[in-house]
Amino acid sequence: MKNKFGVDIALNVVIIVLEIIACIIFMESVGSIDLTYYTIDSNLFLFISCILYLAFRKNTPRIVQLFKYSSTLSVLITFLVVIFVLMPMYDFNYHFLLLDGPAIYVHVLCPILACISFILFERNDLENTFKNNLRAIYFTIAYGIILIILNVEKIVVGPYPFLKVYEQPLFMTVFWLVLIFGVAFILARLLLMIKDLDRILN
Repeated sequence: MKNKFGVDIALNVVIIVLEIIACIIFMESVGSIDLTYYTIDSNLFLFISCILYLAFRKNTPRIVQLFKYSSTLSVLITFLVVIFVLMPMYDFNYHFLLLDGPAIYVHVLCPILACISFILFERNDLENTFKNNLRAIYFTIAYGIILIILNVEKIVVGPYPFLKVYEQPLFMTVFWLVLIFGVAFILARLLLMIKDLDRILN
């Protein structure tokens, strides 16, 4: 019922606008969009998912619902990794990670707005099953595998400290991957659990 009042439309439009602003800032500051960063990839995924959601909102196909679920999870992971992993690694430089340049959009505003929109206002009929939870983290798994391969082949370095395979023991790389994929799966389950709870209460 809530999405009939258009709040979901407004939130998705705002997210799209903020993502465009972030891209412009990236282009003006560094001259390109570096797709080796999970932050950028997850926000681009969210950007595309928001457009698809708006295009098919009245009769949302299952694949679009899955995209919205997965992209919301992906930017939530971005937000939590910044807060709990990168902040300590960067001496709690909150200004650089949360406020500087495009960070306030891609690390803070878009993830928060995406979660609010998905949980409270968007129609999503996906069941909270193991299969759907696993599908939601395909994006994160693909990113992790691709970046590990690129690091092993020395095509890229990092870009995150825990992806630098030649600067840490092998078990640490495995530890980080297992930890991130495991937490991603738990978050995927929690995201739909909270959405189901909101649906029941309303």
